[in-house]
Amino acid sequence: MARQTGDSLVSGSAVPTGEAAPRAGAGERRRAAGPWLRWWRWCLSVVRSGRGIPLDASEAAQPGAARARQVLALALFAVITAVAGAQFGAGGVLIAVAWLAVGPLVASLVLPPRLTAVLAAWAVLAGLGLSVSGPSRPGGLVSHLLVLVLLAGFAVVNSALRTAAQQRLRQVRAVARVAQSALLRPVPATVTAGRLASRYVSAADEARVGGDLLEVVSGGASPRWLIGDTRGKGLPAVRLASVAMTSFRDACAQPGLSLPEIARVVDQSVTRAAGQEDFVTAVFAEYDPRGWLQLVICGHPPPMRLTPEGRLQPLTPAAYATPLGLRPDIRASTFTISPGDRLVFYTDGLIEARDPAGRFFQLSDGLAALRRASLESAADELLARLRAHTGRKLDDDVALLLFEATSPLGRPGDDAAAAPARGAGSDGDRLVAAGPAIMTRGALG
Repeated sequence: MARQTGDSLVSGSAVPTGEAAPRAGAGERRRAAGPWLRWWRWCLSVVRSGRGIPLDASEAAQPGAARARQVLALALFAVITAVAGAQFGAGGVLIAVAWLAVGPLVASLVLPPRLTAVLAAWAVLAGLGLSVSGPSRPGGLVSHLLVLVLLAGFAVVNSALRTAAQQRLRQVRAVARVAQSALLRPVPATVTAGRLASRYVSAADEARVGGDLLEVVSGGASPRWLIGDTRGKGLPAVRLASVAMTSFRDACAQPGLSLPEIARVVDQSVTRAAGQEDFVTAVFAEYDPRGWLQLVICGHPPPMRLTPEGRLQPLTPAAYATPLGLRPDIRASTFTISPGDRLVFYTDGLIEARDPAGRFFQLSDGLAALRRASLESAADELLARLRAHTGRKLDDDVALLLFEATSPLGRPGDDAAAAPARGAGSDGDRLVAAGPAIMTRGALG
C-alpha cells in the first residue's frame, strides 16, 4: 500500500559540516538574486493560495501570502489605470471599454472579495469616465458599459464563492487532519537504548494516512513496533490499518504478553474486521536493550541491517508466516544487534516504486543516504531519492522506520540464556548463536 505528505512524523535533523561550504555558496547566489527571487516567491504564494489550503485551519495567516496578494492587487490596479490612460490618450479607439473587466476577473481567481470589489469598482469608474469623454455613440456606449458592469459584478461574486468554498474545504481538511493524526500517532525520536526516525507518505492526494500501518509503543523496558501494509486501497484499507494498529496498542498494554502472542491478538482482530479477500502483511519487532531484536514477520519484506561498516544485509527469518487474516503460523526469530547497527523497516511501496522505464527502486541505491549521520537526514534523503527515481509521482503508500541501536544496557553474551527463552515464547523453539550477526533458529528434537 502506499504525502501524509507526506508529512514527516518526527522533525529536526542535523546538517553535516561537509555541506556548509556548498550551502554558503548557495546563500550568496540567493542574495545576489535579490528582488527577483522575492518577487518569484510572492507569485508562487499567490498561486498556491488560490488552489491549495493548509491542512490545519487553526494556522495563522502567512505574512508572505498576504503581502503577495497586496502586491498583485496594486499591480492590477496599475494595469487598469495604464490601460484606461492609454485608451483616453488614443481617443477611445484602442479597445472596447468592456476589456477593463479583465483585471477584476483575474483578481477573482486569487484575491479576497474586498480587494476584488475595489478593483471592480475602479474598472467601472474608469470605463464610465472613458465613455463620457469618448466619442458620442449612445447605443454602443451603453452596451459596452453594461458588459463591463456585469463582468465586474461577476468577478466579485466569483471571488466570494471561491473564498467560501476554500473556507469549507479548510474546515474539512482540519477535521480530517485530526482524525488521521489519531490513527497515525507521532513516533518518538528516542527509545530505550535506541533512536528512531520515521516517514509516512500517502499516495492519495492531500492525505496523511493510507493503507500502510506504522505504530511504535515505547513504554516499558523493551520498545515494540509494528509496520505493515493492507491489501487494497481507499477507506476500507485505512479502516483495516486502524484496526491493526489499535489492536497492537491494546495488546502491548497487556502485561506479560510475548511478541508472538501480541501478533496472534492482532491477527484475530484483523480476521474479524477483514473482508473475504483482505489481509495485512506485517513485521512485529521488539528490541531488548541488552542487544537482542525479536521479529515476527507475516508475509512482509524483512527489515534490512546497515552495519557500522556500511554493509546492507536482510534480517531473514528461519521461516515466513502468511499475512494476518490468513491464519498465519506465527513464530519468532531473534537477532543480535550491535551498537551502531541501523535497521530499515519499510513497506512494499518503497521497493516496488518504478521509474518511467519500469525499473524498481533498489534500497541499495539509497545506501549513501542511509549512511548519513543523522537518522532524520537519512530518512529525508532516502525519500528524496525515491521521488527522484519515480519522477515525483508515487503510486503506492510508503511507510519507513529507521532504528539505530545505541549502547546496550548489558552485554548480550552475559545473558545469552535469557534471550532464547524470550524468543521461544510459546513456540517451543530454541536459538543457536551464530556470532554477532544474525541468530538462526533450530527446532527442538
